Formats: sequence, structure tokens, C-alpha cells
Amino acid sequence: MARENQALQIALITFVILTLLLGVTTYLFFRQYDEQFRKTQTALEEAAKANDAARSAQTDLNTLKTLVGFATTEPMDRISQQAKQELETYGSDLDPSQQNYRAVLDHLFKTLQAKSATLVATEQKLRDAETKIAQLEASKAPLIKQQQDRADTSEATLAQERQKFTTDLQASFKARDDLVNQVTEARQQAQDAVAQMEAAKKDFETRMRTASALLVARTRELEATKNPRLETPDGKIQWVNQALGTVWINLGEADGVSIGTMFAVFPGDTVNVADAELKGGIEVTAIRGPHLAEARIIDDRIGNPIMPGDVISSLIWSPGDRRRFALTNFIDIDDDGRSDNELLISIIRSSNGIVDAWLDDDGTLHGSITADTDYIVVGDEPPENASVTAIQARSDLLKRADEMAVLRISVRDLLRRIGYKRETHTVRFGAGANPADFRAKMPEDQVIRRSGGAVSEVFQPRQPPRAKAGTAF
Repeated sequence: MARENQALQIALITFVILTLLLGVTTYLFFRQYDEQFRKTQTALEEAAKANDAARSAQTDLNTLKTLVGFATTEPMDRISQQAKQELETYGSDLDPSQQNYRAVLDHLFKTLQAKSATLVATEQKLRDAETKIAQLEASKAPLIKQQQDRADTSEATLAQERQKFTTDLQASFKARDDLVNQVTEARQQAQDAVAQMEAAKKDFETRMRTASALLVARTRELEATKNPRLETPDGKIQWVNQALGTVWINLGEADGVSIGTMFAVFPGDTVNVADAELKGGIEVTAIRGPHLAEARIIDDRIGNPIMPGDVISSLIWSPGDRRRFALTNFIDIDDDGRSDNELLISIIRSSNGIVDAWLDDDGTLHGSITADTDYIVVGDEPPENASVTAIQARSDLLKRADEMAVLRISVRDLLRRIGYKRETHTVRFGAGANPADFRAKMPEDQVIRRSGGAVSEVFQPRQPPRAKAGTAF
């Protein structure tokens, strides 16, 4: 029984708790509903007020659009853009802060009033001016009559002067025509005279060229027959020291030999050195007496060495005479593609020769050919990159040499006739290199024989055996 009462108590307590919870929950839900209802009513009232305000604003906007001149359906962005353009156009002289329709209309109205007042004043001034013009027109009539009379008189005088001028002009035209005819006749006579002179000049030039060519040919023939110094030896080698590479010649101070003079060496039995076989070359290094000089061997051949009794000759040096030369451009002695004019000038001057004229590779002429010039040394043919000026200068110099009957000689022939030999050779690399420096060459067999003992005084000059074809001896 007690357990059943306990169960009822628990059930009652539970029921009471649930009833309280239900009551509290119902109260809370009702309170929230009441608050939401009041908020909803407030929102509806505010929405109604907003709608009324929007309708009023739309009505005002439509009214404003109509006043401004736009349709009620026109969008605001287009209205704003056009209004901005109009305000900028009609209110450009207003401050940007004052650019609105009312200010612009007021400004335009005031401007219009000012322009109207100015126009009224201008019209009044125009009427006053017209009145003055009418008065002036009335007052100038006598002056116009006076000026018209003067103009008629001047017209008559002008007609007389025009007639006189026409008569004088016709007379001057006739005089001009007569003068033109005289000038034409004189010009024709002058042209005929010039044509005759030109014909005579051409005939004279033709005869002069023929005579000049004949003179050159005859001069060369005469030089070949009357100048034996070009063919006969100039001296003789008296003694040779092969160990030291020196020789002694029978030319000295009395003969006019100077240090640096070069000679070509020929066999002792040579009579005509122009056609003889060259044995070598020597260069004077010291003057030992009136007819004695020491020289060094600059070119010698082991198969045909220089011996006492051999004769020497130089195209530049001559006893009691200084031969004169002219040089063209493009002289290249060592085949390195560079000008050797200065080297050749030094060689000629060291042998007591004189250089009258020479050409630079750019065509600049130094000095001039004279009647005393003996030879013109002709260099290589102009290269492909040579300037027209340099080629023309070379041609002019050769033509001048032919007119002066100066003998031509090549660089190679001149160097052979003085026994010159290039002792050193510079090989250049890069842009200035000479392709000939890199070609295969035969070795030079030139060895100076040296004696190990003293040379006997009883040694007599003798001639070595002649070289045989295909052998070194």
C-alpha cells in the first residue's frame, strides 16, 4: 500500500512540474508572438508611409521632368547627361558650383538684356552715321564734278602720250630687230671662225702627238746608242772576304761613291751588264781611299759566289753624275700589299740618286718631272680598290714622262740593276695579311762558306765553274 502511495506521489509531482513547464512555455510563446505582431504592425505602417513618400517623390520627379522639358518616361541618366552638356554649353562662363538651370536662365536673361541695350545703341549710331553720310554725299558733289573734269583732261593727255609712246616703241622695235640681225651675223661669223680654229687646233694636236711619239721613239733610240753608261760596268771587285761577307771595290771618294750605295755584281767578263746574268749585290759600308771602298755582300749564290775580278754596276750611281728619278704610286717591294715609296726613295738617295717627283697611293704628287729626269720607276698595276683620283694621277704622270722623253723602268728591273735584295721579311696576320706569305716555298740554299784558317797571300783570283742545269754546282 505504501508503494502505491509513493507511485501516486511521484506521478503527481511529475504532473505538477509538467503543468508548470507548459504554463511557462505558453507564456513565453505568447509574449514573443505579441512582440512580433507589434513589430509587424509598425513595419506595415512604415512601409505605407514609404510608399506614400515614393509616390509623392515620383510625382514630383515627373513634374520636374516636365518642367525641364523631358518626357516622364525618360531615364534619369540620360536626363542628367544632357542637362550637364546644356549647362556646360550655356553656362560656360559661370562657376561650376553655379551651373544649374535657374542660375543659367538668370545669366542668359541678363546677357540678353545687355545685348539688346547694346543693339539699340548701335542702331542709333548707325542712323546717325547714315545721316552724316547723306550730308557728306551732298557736300562732295562739286568736288566730284571738279575731279571728273580733271580726269577727262588727263584722259585726253594720256591718249596723246600713248600715241607718242606707240610711235616710239615701234621705232625701238625696228632698231632692236636691226641690232639682232647684226648680232646674229656677227655670231655666225664668230662661230665660223671658232670652227676653223677648232679644226686647225685638232690638226695641230694630231701633228703634235705624232711628232711627240716620234720624238720619244727617236730619243729612246738615241739614248740607247749614245749612253753607254747604262750598259758598261762601273767598277770592279778587287778582293773578297767570304768569311766576313765583305768585298773591296776600285771605287772610292774621288769617284763620288758614298756609304749606302748599292751595286749589282756580274761576272768579270761581262761587257753589257743590261743582258748579263746577275751574280749578287753589295752595299758600300766604308770609304777607304780615293779609289777604294769596302762593301758588304747583301746577295750571294753558293753555286756562283762573288769573286775578285767580277764587275759591278748601278743604274742609280754613275761616276761624276747624279741620276734623277720619278716614281709612280703602288710601289710594293716586299709584296706585303703596302706602299714602299719611302723605302725606294731611301734606296735611291743612299746611292747618290735624286728623286724629282713621286706619287702617293692617294694620288698626291710631290715634286715634278723636269727635262733632267732620267727614269720614271713604274710600280704595280692599281688594285681594284684604288680611287679614280689615284689612277688618274698615275696616268697623268706617265703621260708627262712620255712628253719629256723620260725612260720607263719597272721596280723589279731597277732593284736588279743595283743588286738589291730584301734581307728581312715581315709576316702580318689579320686584316693586313698577304696571302703570298703563307704559300709553300722552296727552301733557300744560300750558305756562306767560312774558312777555318788564314788566306794565303799567294792566292790568285780565279773564276768558279759555271753552274750546270739540274745541279747546285
